[in-house]
Amino acid sequence: MRFLVALATLASTVTAEPGKSIVTNLTPDPLYLWVVPDAWGSAIGSRVLVEAGGNWSEPFHVGRFGNSTITTGVAIKLSKDPYGLYNSTPLQILGYALAGDRVWYNLDAVNGDPFKGRNVTVSSEGAGSIEWPNGEDIGDATRDNAADKDVHLVISSKA
Repeated sequence: MRFLVALATLASTVTAEPGKSIVTNLTPDPLYLWVVPDAWGSAIGSRVLVEAGGNWSEPFHVGRFGNSTITTGVAIKLSKDPYGLYNSTPLQILGYALAGDRVWYNLDAVNGDPFKGRNVTVSSEGAGSIEWPNGEDIGDATRDNAADKDVHLVISSKA
């Protein structure tokens, strides 16, 4: 994630029509997400419920240190637990940073693999995907694409 913070500090201008972060839940269970700017002291977004079979999205944006002009990456943190952000349960993290006309994205997990046994995939039209078969961390993988292209995280039941 520190790599994404470094990239975000290079941000100058962002495409007029930014792409979106999209999360699709194709599991039989609900999941919960929070949008967290990767900056100490920044406000954390409200918890969002993503029902089984549902999805959530929002346009890309930069994180900010308070009211300053210093920009950071954004982390979309997901849990199977409605209080997972606060109780040290496993979290899946889709991180992204805008840098000029590019969006850099990666996938990470903390405190374990929350979607172990599921397929976890991040893709963006015309760019490389990140796939975690069985929901298990494959190690560092960062991809990039034009900032006007969506980045789509899909969590699905094991085939």
